[in-house]
Amino acid sequence: MNKLLIGLLIVAAGAGVFFFLKKKNNTEALRINKELIIGKWKTDAVISTDSGFSRYSYDFQKEGILLRSLNDSVKADTSHYEWSKANELVWKEKTSDSTVKIYVVTKLTQDSLRVQAADSTTVLFTKVK
Repeated sequence: MNKLLIGLLIVAAGAGVFFFLKKKNNTEALRINKELIIGKWKTDAVISTDSGFSRYSYDFQKEGILLRSLNDSVKADTSHYEWSKANELVWKEKTSDSTVKIYVVTKLTQDSLRVQAADSTTVLFTKVK
């Protein structure tokens, strides 16, 4: 009986360590390489009622400047962006603005960007090559 109890305790301890380490690895996987956002992006799909994103191309620059142009026109609107938390992207029209739009970056790879707004609007971007 004692051997069975000791065996069950060892198995339970092993399972606990396994799940703890698995959870720790999953949180590390959510870390985003923020420099991958730099470059030109186009929207692939907008899952919302607002289709304003789909007509623009976006150029994220290293200095925190975001250039938005309509159908690749020469004239572009200038906005600003910054990272607030590990996976939150803050968009401002001007650097001094107190009104911001916060997007949670749910995916950022070399060629794919997916952001989600507070109202559950999801925008999918692909990198322009």
